[in-house]
Amino acid sequence: MVRKSFILAMTMVLLTLVNSRAIGDWQSFPVCDLPDEQTDPSVSGVRVVWTDNRTGGYDIYSYDLAEPNEYPVYTAGGDQEKPAISNDIIVWTDDNNIFGYDLHDSVTFTVCGDDAEQECPAISGNIVVYLDKRNYTENGFDIYGCDISDKLNPNEFQICTEEHSQYYPDISGDVVVWMDVRNGNPDVYGYNLTDEQELEICLNTSGQYYPKVSGDMVVWLDDRDGHSNIYGYRISTHTEFPICTHSDGVGNPVISGNLVVWQDTRNGDTNSDIYGYDISSGSGSEFAVCTASGDQINPSIDGDTVVWQYSTGSSADIYCAYRPVPSVLTIISPDGGEMLQAGTTADISWQSSGPVIDTVRLEYSVDNGGNWDIITPGTANTGLYDWGPIPAENSDQCLIRISDVGDSGAGDVSDGVFTIFECSELLIADINGDCFVDMEDFALFCQQWLQGGNPYDSD
Repeated sequence: MVRKSFILAMTMVLLTLVNSRAIGDWQSFPVCDLPDEQTDPSVSGVRVVWTDNRTGGYDIYSYDLAEPNEYPVYTAGGDQEKPAISNDIIVWTDDNNIFGYDLHDSVTFTVCGDDAEQECPAISGNIVVYLDKRNYTENGFDIYGCDISDKLNPNEFQICTEEHSQYYPDISGDVVVWMDVRNGNPDVYGYNLTDEQELEICLNTSGQYYPKVSGDMVVWLDDRDGHSNIYGYRISTHTEFPICTHSDGVGNPVISGNLVVWQDTRNGDTNSDIYGYDISSGSGSEFAVCTASGDQINPSIDGDTVVWQYSTGSSADIYCAYRPVPSVLTIISPDGGEMLQAGTTADISWQSSGPVIDTVRLEYSVDNGGNWDIITPGTANTGLYDWGPIPAENSDQCLIRISDVGDSGAGDVSDGVFTIFECSELLIADINGDCFVDMEDFALFCQQWLQGGNPYDSD
């Protein structure tokens, strides 16, 4: 009965959110919306962690999206802040040191307990990276790492101890990135833990801030155009590219795979929203994650799951959204190479997947997509349409285009060109009208041998 009540409550929340969110937003839901302050979320797989002050101090809480179920991770005295998670391991800053918790074994352990200050932990697998001030007496930090494969005997190591300060480390696999001011302005540097080589990610004379890494890709905040931009870099090809350069007021970019998300004030300085960008979609495809009223800040992403902090201060909550499964339309035929005779009929066939599409539009082109003519403005999405009579055209540059009449954006075009042709009027021996003279025509000819066509002459 409790579970049914929970499901009903969640359904009502989701319906409320659907009604309040903007068209095109991902469907979001609360992970934790208690009256107290919840901040700085991080997500890995089905687990979300955040900083929570419901008990008066700052503690670490977690939520399992699969169950769903919330549980405290660490609620000891003092303040535990800035958690990060990778698989079953959570790390955080606690009294200027780095601590961790293994969700699988229910074990708390020390990552770094040095007397100096440590901050901003990030984790990937069994490697934790963080800022460390043991070599400085003022505001400078170095980048250190720790292998926690053996949690009772963690193996700490230096990553970057350049004379000038390093900030905001992040890690993915064997690549660590950070912000570095050794050149007099903030740049992005990296380090490959496997070959122990330092990487120069971006040394533009402007400022680069808050780098994040996922696999082969690095993203950061960049002010080279006089306002905040987001840029990316592919390590394997040493290729830099812009991600968002048209919205003044972006911040906190994060990346997972080919998806980048960030907070964005394009809709008003007092209304920060979450936007994203798909690097894999050719020239790139930007999308809105959440543009609801109020502030959405501090996003975190893993795979197709995005979490963020809604609002600030005592009203700050944690929200989540999954990337929508896209509707897909795929043309099966004609898809390239076919020969279709004008005046006859032919099947247009296609497949659809994902959320249901009710009605599709069909069009054809005879100039390889330069211009399009309507076949039907709307037909049921059955996967088959009887196209006929095929228009009187002569072209070997024909294409079919299908699209969703609704707003899903799904569509497809024939992979290759096909041919529409009119049969030559000179082919007078084509008795059956198939635009080919063969034995079938000869058989019809034989059937009518010595038959007259004059109904008034019986002979």
